[in-house]
Amino acid sequence: MNEQRELIRLNFYPLVPQEFRFRVWRKEYRGERKEGPFSDLYRYTLPVDQDPEDRQGYWISFEPRKGFDEYLCKQDSNHKLAVTYLYHLLQNAVMKISQSNHDDCVFTRREFRRRLFFVLKDHKEGKETVWLEPYYLQLQTGGKFGFLADFKFIKDPEVPFTKEVQRLSLSLDSKYRSNRNYYLDKYDKLRVFLKQYKNKIFPLSGSVSLSIESELQEVPTAHLRTKTYVFHGDRTDTSQFRGLSDNGPLEPVKEEVVLVFIYTEEDRYHASNLFQALQGNFRDVMFKGIEHVMKLRVKKPEKIRVKHFSEREREKVIKQVKSLVKKYPTSKIMPILICDKDDSETYYYMKYQLLKENIPLQNVTRQLIMSRNYFKWAVSNIALALLAKLGGKPWKVVPSHEKSIIFGIGQAHQKVDGHIEKYFAYSVCTDSSGLYKKISVLGKSDNEKLYLKQLRKNILATISEHLDNGYNKYVLHIPFRLKRAELREINEAIKQLSSDAGSGNTDFVVIRVEPDNKYFGYAHTNSLIPFESTYLTLTATPTFSYLIWFEGLQYHRGAIYKRIPGPILVEFYWANRSLNKEERIKYLQDVLNLSGANWRGFNAKNLPISIYYCQLIARFLKEFPGELENLDDISNPWFL
Repeated sequence: MNEQRELIRLNFYPLVPQEFRFRVWRKEYRGERKEGPFSDLYRYTLPVDQDPEDRQGYWISFEPRKGFDEYLCKQDSNHKLAVTYLYHLLQNAVMKISQSNHDDCVFTRREFRRRLFFVLKDHKEGKETVWLEPYYLQLQTGGKFGFLADFKFIKDPEVPFTKEVQRLSLSLDSKYRSNRNYYLDKYDKLRVFLKQYKNKIFPLSGSVSLSIESELQEVPTAHLRTKTYVFHGDRTDTSQFRGLSDNGPLEPVKEEVVLVFIYTEEDRYHASNLFQALQGNFRDVMFKGIEHVMKLRVKKPEKIRVKHFSEREREKVIKQVKSLVKKYPTSKIMPILICDKDDSETYYYMKYQLLKENIPLQNVTRQLIMSRNYFKWAVSNIALALLAKLGGKPWKVVPSHEKSIIFGIGQAHQKVDGHIEKYFAYSVCTDSSGLYKKISVLGKSDNEKLYLKQLRKNILATISEHLDNGYNKYVLHIPFRLKRAELREINEAIKQLSSDAGSGNTDFVVIRVEPDNKYFGYAHTNSLIPFESTYLTLTATPTFSYLIWFEGLQYHRGAIYKRIPGPILVEFYWANRSLNKEERIKYLQDVLNLSGANWRGFNAKNLPISIYYCQLIARFLKEFPGELENLDDISNPWFL
């Protein structure tokens, strides 16, 4: 690989010049609340006099204010204050533009993000925009001020979500297929923005004229190991599909299996096609069959046919499935529901009622079976989910830590009129090879204080279950969206466990994982897409954070067949001891590996299962008609 490919252009335009001064008016902070006369002020620490280490808190204004003292700041007096000042200047520049054309800019409605949107083009479906957000980039070679920038299509709220909206959002191409040129198209939007707006916005007018460079900041990268999968007989492969087809599942299902097809009269033909495809006997479908690939021993299928899925008919279906469990006491029952994609009520009702009996359910929509182009690729993923839900283990990944167990933390808070009515948290437990173990309920209450108390207590109990099982590394993967109070309780629980375990050789690590982050990057490749497993160090203080491309170009395959998503933000939030670079990279490797342990699909590998499985569970728990009281007792991954 040539040296040019070792640099990625981050979506960050550096400021020119980097050194600048600006005037503020400040007043000593004495515990006042940000309300009344202080509501439109900022609060930051600044040097009291010449000594940069002698600091205190101040209320800050960018305009002269009675009772406030004038102060000349340097850009390094307070990095966060300097970023706020850049946003202040950007707002002023936009106001001047908007005086002549009110459609030039769209102001963000999310006040905690200092981000402004600039319209490139209007459509009846919405607006093509590029947003700017002032930012201080903490490079290893030194920090830089500038602006993060990225493309975003803002859909008109009155317009339904359609394929045309997806095309304008760049997720689909001009033929409404997965956009393989996603990176090229996004990069082109940035060039259009510069041509259309740079000279209108910059230089920003302050105590010194500030502009931006015309090229994105280049950042050095490195590479984690590519994922390796383990199958039956401990045979390995770098391809999930090829490895499973050639070697069989890591752990097959021992019992015979009875597939139970549930469908309406009008879907009789579709049910037959699905069964034939799963058997490997359907035209255009390359899948060789669940008996050959998944090693399932399938008996003659059962059929439950109804006129329509009314409430009464749904109840009858549940009773019939339960009777089949008694009819086949030594076999495993696998109901497969075929219904319209818009009939979510039937799907969630069936799923919920059967799970109460510890019976999994696989849903396949009528529309998927009718779409030959999608169906021929989906059959293998359906078969994969069936194997996992029946208790089989398709594969695991080669881990970087042998004796490590990982807990993903998820939430499913229920809101009414914007207020949380019920708090719900759970953990998904796997080991570092990606083998699914169980779900544990961590908290469930309509009272926040009680919920937080449960959260701490149950995290201690859940992790303590495994303390005597030979593991020496306990890692929590948590989403960024956790509330501050939840983070505090999780942190305190892990600290207590660490203290109880003593210094020894036991590691406790908390890692935050964020797929929907504000960062993007462009490689020096023809497609601008980085290679899979590329990573860069984003910040080193106060915590280490990294950007990782879980998906990207393949070293063994040059062609791109789908839209490749952007990087995942991974942050080391807390550890019971200081981790060196080599240790951090090994933990990053396990995060990457867990994206390949996803049994929901052969190409579903852009998130570690510790986070992705939590998202799937949250979706179900929010839609189920009632509480799933036996959640802790369901041993197989029913949510796939």
